Formats: sequence, structure tokens, C-alpha cells
Amino acid sequence: MIWFQAAIYTILPLFLFHHLLKTDFASRKQLVLDWLAVFMFMAFIFIIGPWHIYIYYLRLIWPILFIVVSFFTLKRIPLLPKKGPKKGKSYKFSVGISIVLVIYFGMIAVNGLSGYILPDWDEAIELSFPMKDGVYAFGHGGSDPSINYHNEYLPQQYAYDILQLNPWGMRASGLSPANLENYKIYGTALYSPCSGEVTTAVDEYEDISPQETPNKQASAAGNHVILSCKGVEIHIAHMKPGTVEVEEGDKVSAGDRLGEVGNTGNTTEPHLHIHAEKDGEGIPITFDERFLKRNSVVFR
Repeated sequence: MIWFQAAIYTILPLFLFHHLLKTDFASRKQLVLDWLAVFMFMAFIFIIGPWHIYIYYLRLIWPILFIVVSFFTLKRIPLLPKKGPKKGKSYKFSVGISIVLVIYFGMIAVNGLSGYILPDWDEAIELSFPMKDGVYAFGHGGSDPSINYHNEYLPQQYAYDILQLNPWGMRASGLSPANLENYKIYGTALYSPCSGEVTTAVDEYEDISPQETPNKQASAAGNHVILSCKGVEIHIAHMKPGTVEVEEGDKVSAGDRLGEVGNTGNTTEPHLHIHAEKDGEGIPITFDERFLKRNSVVFR
């Protein structure tokens, strides 16, 4: 499945660009609708796509290529007839498919964009970024389920899942490696994002293999730390076994080392899960006054 998804994000755009440049369109309407369909698809993969899995920097290259392709494609509009053939079933079918694709991908892209908006900005808690010395990408983040599946669960509605990128712009060596050590973030040191008190510290679970079905009897958070900071609970989950360096009741300052990123609990691969919670409700987190979304990047 992941190879199929990789083809959608890395190969299909090239096919669509070729389609726009080389297709002998029967009318201006057909060209514009096909261009709109490709535009909406590109918006869909740009906003919704988990680019940390593939090559993150392709996410930036595709819009540039689309602009170049659009220039040459739209130049052809004056050369085409205004109307297509009156008795052409294939023409009508092509136009109909384009309209469906424009609506379908357009609606998904709009939903994704809605997740960029933080409705509760005044309630957001500003934290220090909990890792150092690296490039970090957000796999889940935002205020809509289309870009942050946690959003459907009230206590974690603004949770972040954070990965680390290697020099190639990927979160691992390969699309889905079986070795935990191949994930860039595995073993990365975690630091307290705020000053406060440790209310929970758990270090009793073993790592699971990537893509392995989690043990439902175990804690979903795996090895984790909960901090009481600024009147809210900060949950830091999926830590590496044997690395949790704090205990319940400890006082911590922002920047104190807590442990390392692992793959324990309800997780399919190494990543940092962090969320803020107050009275059973998720509170937005900002880093450097930024509300992060899927595909946001933080440089440290």
C-alpha cells in the first residue's frame, strides 16, 4: 500500500503534467476543466499528503513545476474552439470526469485548509520545542481530522505527531523499514518543553517493531511523561524503554532532559506524540508562536 501511495505522490504528478502539455483538447472548456482538475489534485497532495514519508522537498518542487506547466498549457486557450463537438460521447464523458475530480479533490483540499485555522488561539499554550539539533516535520497537526486524526478525540484534539527528517528529506532510510534504527527520530533526546512538575512517569514497555499491531492491553501512550505546566497537563508519549530520566513528583525546568523518542504504545513507527490537556479537553500548543500543521517543519 505504501508503495502505491508513493507512486501517487511522486509519479502521478508527472503523468498529469504530461497530460496537460500533450493532450489535443477539443475545446477551451475541456482544457480549463482538465487544468482545474490537476490544480485541485496538486492542492490535495500538497495539503493532505504526508510528505515526510516520501521526499519532503518534492512538496516544494511540484508547485513550481505546476506553474511552469500551467504557463504553457493556458497559452493554448486562444487557439482552441470555444465549444466542443455536439455529438461526442467521449468528449462529454471527459468533461464530466473532470468536473467530478475538481469537486472531489477541491472539497478535500478545502477541508485540509480549514485545519490551518486555530479557532481557540487565545487558549493556546506556548511551549519550548522539545528536541534539538535537527529538522522536524509534523505528520499530524492542525484543527481538522483531514490533517490531524487526533482532532476527532477531544482530549487530544490539537495533538502533534512529530518526525525527524534526514538529509534526503525523509523520516527514515526507505519508505517503511523494519529496523527502528533506520528512523531518524529514534533515540532522539527529549527535553522538557516547560517548567513544572512531573505528575506521571512510565518506563515499563518495550518497543514494538514498525508497522506491528500494538498490544491493545498496553498503555496507548507507552512509556510516557506527563507534566503539570502553566495550569495544563503536557503529555509526551511513545518514549524509548530505559530512557525516562524523571520520576513522579520531580520538579523540572524548561530544557531539562526527559528521555528519548522510542516506539512504545499505540504507534506504528517512531515519533513524538505531544499534546496539552485541561479538564479533559485538548488545548492548542504553539512553538515560537506558531500553530503547526501537517507538513509544517521546524529547524533546530
